[in-house]
Amino acid sequence: MKTIKFLGTITLILSLFSLIGCSSSDGEVGPKGETGAAGPKGDPGSANVIYSEWISATFSGSGATYTTSIAAPKLTQEMLDKADIRVYWSESGRVISLPYAQVLSGISYTVHQRLYVGLIELIASYSISGAKSFRYIIIPGGVTARQKPLSETTYEELKTLYNIPD
Repeated sequence: MKTIKFLGTITLILSLFSLIGCSSSDGEVGPKGETGAAGPKGDPGSANVIYSEWISATFSGSGATYTTSIAAPKLTQEMLDKADIRVYWSESGRVISLPYAQVLSGISYTVHQRLYVGLIELIASYSISGAKSFRYIIIPGGVTARQKPLSETTYEELKTLYNIPD
């Protein structure tokens, strides 16, 4: 019991010292410290996101394959290789992310995309009537993802990956 009281008293005293140490003798906060040196430059971000307007497209086809295409002039080979490319479908006030898949009464309904330089092809497994609105968003890649675990990476690869000077 004496140990608990002693520990409680010590805790109270230490708490008071920490509060007193945070302020000057007149109760005001002390002067602001000097600004430190600028840190190293961070990795590139994705500030240059590219997006299209909503584009009207009409599907054509038969059986289980219906297709349409939308022009994507900003979709370059570099974007195909490095970017995150997303396609959205607007229908009846809701926005659907592609690929889309749903099973109703045992029937599978799908809409997916194929990406090419300057073009996005949309493929549906069912007849989609009337013009529909689609848009794409391209999020450029800033840093190449690791292809293998760091434990298998050579020193030269690590230098390149993390911009380490010689």
